[in-house]
Amino acid sequence: MRVSFSRNTQNNKVVLRNQIDKIRLLFRKDRESYFCFYRILGFFPRDIKVYQQALLHKSISMRSEKGRPINNERLEFLGDAILDAIVGDIVYRHFEGRREGFLTNTRSKIVQRETLNKLAVEIGLDKLVKYSTRSSSHNSYMYGNAFEAFIGAIYLDQGYDRCKQFMEEKIFKNYIDLDKMSRKEVNFKSKPEEQNGGVIRAYRAVSRRRIQSDVPHRSPHRRDIGRYRHRLFQEGVATKCGTDGIEKN
Repeated sequence: MRVSFSRNTQNNKVVLRNQIDKIRLLFRKDRESYFCFYRILGFFPRDIKVYQQALLHKSISMRSEKGRPINNERLEFLGDAILDAIVGDIVYRHFEGRREGFLTNTRSKIVQRETLNKLAVEIGLDKLVKYSTRSSSHNSYMYGNAFEAFIGAIYLDQGYDRCKQFMEEKIFKNYIDLDKMSRKEVNFKSKPEEQNGGVIRAYRAVSRRRIQSDVPHRSPHRRDIGRYRHRLFQEGVATKCGTDGIEKN
């Protein structure tokens, strides 16, 4: 009862604050920008500049009066950390009793760049991101990065609780099915690592077979040893992958 009453009180305060902000904005020249963010967030920004910066890709090459670059990279760093904490919190509470590995795997599926890219498009951030047209074809995760920066902006402007509220009410409620997401098959870093491990093992196997017969009896120069080991590694790759090895220098 107390929790429900507390939530209702908080929601009423948010509604009242939004109404007050809406009245104030009627007299501002830049009110359309505030309303644009309101449609995404569900509340009005207090410091709109931090949201605008969250949507500035580094390819714009803007600088402050002090010569410092103005882009969303720092906000992206902050948003990444906040997003991990919020998604981890939501996943932990939703999957009661599940093991750490399952929880980590599910969180990773949500915060991976492909998912964040799609979420950014769903809520309309892709139409607001400012970037150089030359960079758009080379950065397929630009919108996902902007989504993280946007979370960082919410945190700086409104705090952690508002960030979590945004993720729960605007993102998870509308776009993410946690149970379905947990069953989704996704390729993570572990698989490439397993493949790399296989290459290393093949390299070691070749090394053991060749090291006694092929190493010159004279004391080799360090550069010769390096080249020799590189050749062994190439042969290990070829053995594992069924190829002629890596391109030689």
